[in-house]
Amino acid sequence: MKRVEPVRDKEKIAEVEALLRKHNTSPIYGDLWVFLNQTAARITDALALRFVDFGNVEGNVLHLKEKKTGKTRSIMLTAKALELVAQRRADNPGHEYIFEVDSNRAKGKPISRVTVSAKFKEAGEILNLHIAAHTPRKNLGYHALQRGVSLPTLTKTYGHSSQAVTLAYCGIMDKDIEDVYQGIDY
Repeated sequence: MKRVEPVRDKEKIAEVEALLRKHNTSPIYGDLWVFLNQTAARITDALALRFVDFGNVEGNVLHLKEKKTGKTRSIMLTAKALELVAQRRADNPGHEYIFEVDSNRAKGKPISRVTVSAKFKEAGEILNLHIAAHTPRKNLGYHALQRGVSLPTLTKTYGHSSQAVTLAYCGIMDKDIEDVYQGIDY
């Protein structure tokens, strides 16, 4: 099984969003792609979010109990993430979950992780990218490192046990290390 890596080209991240909006009748997949890229939330945690959870936002910080670890994590919500939640609330006044299914068959439930992975994978294949539901979380870390965010800060952001885990998670590969040496010009 091929390992899911972050999308290294920011333009491709936007292209994935555009494809998710173009190839689906609902904006939910494009919205979820944006939200995940803005927050680095785990897919299972994002899908479990209800509009009522945003009543607990202090300033722009959402306190979220992670399903995987059981720990409470503080997520800084960007203006874009807050706008997206507000727009979804306005567009879906009867929904409890932010990313709730519209079909009668699963009414009142969030979309499934499996469906999200399939939709993300389809968009990725069009662009020759190997992506899945976890890719946006990795995107944030990879691009934060590229901007100069420190590794300890990113490790704490993710709640990882070590910096080595964060490096691997963010897709830092031998090619990236090679680039360090290629850039030496003195």
